[in-house]
Parts: sequence; C-alpha cells; structure tokens
Amino acid sequence: MKAWKIVLFMVIALLVGGAIYLAVLVRRGFSARDNPSRLEAFAAQIAKSLAVPATYRMKNAYAPTTENLREGEEHFADHCAICHANDGSGDTLFGKGLYPKPPDMRTAETQNKADGVLYYTIENGVRLSGMPAFGPASGKELGTSDAETWKLVLFIRHLPQITSEELEEMKKLNPKTEADRAEEKEEEEFLNGGEAPKAPTQGHQH
Repeated sequence: MKAWKIVLFMVIALLVGGAIYLAVLVRRGFSARDNPSRLEAFAAQIAKSLAVPATYRMKNAYAPTTENLREGEEHFADHCAICHANDGSGDTLFGKGLYPKPPDMRTAETQNKADGVLYYTIENGVRLSGMPAFGPASGKELGTSDAETWKLVLFIRHLPQITSEELEEMKKLNPKTEADRAEEKEEEEFLNGGEAPKAPTQGHQH
C-alpha cells in the first residue's frame, strides 16, 4: 500500500474514532461526578506540561526549616485544604466534586515535579480544572506573596512525611463554617452556665 494511502487511512480512522468518542461523551454527559477517561487524563497532562514555561524550572530558594514549613502548613490549612485536604490526598467534599479530581499530592505525580512547576501552578492555576490562580494578578485578597508560595511548595514536599500531630494542628487552622461557629458559641455559653449544646446534625463534619 502506498504511503499516502496509509496516512489517509490513519487520518480517517482518527476522525471516525474521535466522532465516536464525542458521541459517547455527549450521551454520557459531562458530569463532574465521573472520573476522567484515560484520553481526557492524557490530554490534561499534556496541557499542564505545555502550560508551564521553561523559565519556571527553577529551584526553591527557601530552605525546609521548621519555621518555613510551619508557615507553609498554616497557609495550606487556611487556603488549600478545603479542596486538597490537610494531608494532600484531595479527599474532601469540595475535592470530590471537582472534575478532574485534585491529585493526591503525596504521590510521585506531584512529588516528581520541579519546584518551579509547583510554584507556577499555585501562582497561575490550571485551566479547565478547579485549580484557581493565587498569584498577585488573581486579586489582592486571595493572592499569595512570592515567599508564601515558595513555602507552600516546601510544605507540599513535606506531605508524604506529615505526622498525625501535624494533622491535628492543621484542623485548628482550617476555615470554620457557620455551623462550626454556632456550635462553638453554644459550647462557650454552656461553659458559662447556659443550656447544654445541641447535638450536631447528622452528616455534620469538622
């Protein structure tokens, strides 16, 4: 078979295969509850690698000192844990609702990335995912400083070795919901001689 016929056959096969896959997606829908297919995951991985400029392959200038890791831990618990969980697993109510799901940052998929790649991802976010941009351009309130971002990278590197004591500390640093504040207020009033606090509603989690 001539070379041009082989190329033509491959192009037609790709077009037909793409059309069939698209039809399946349309019929199935684009629910955020589904896990990405292998093709979607592969495409997303390629997009992520292309999204990070080569200039961001630099190393972290901050040493993993106790103080720097503590600052990274505090910032992670307050800003990142709502989607990524305190331990970086992504096993949270918000994380489970995202599509694609947040990666388990303790695994090689994240840990093998260059420091600059993690920095760039935090600063600029990832398109077509739930990861927002936290750099200065994303707004004054949510934006992180350069030092805060690098210390977050240090803490992400620390996640595979995180201890149960550290996780308990982080729970105190997580943002509180209205239900949490109401429960704390009831407990405080009880300690001051008021009525006993009401039992938490079923399904409520700290």
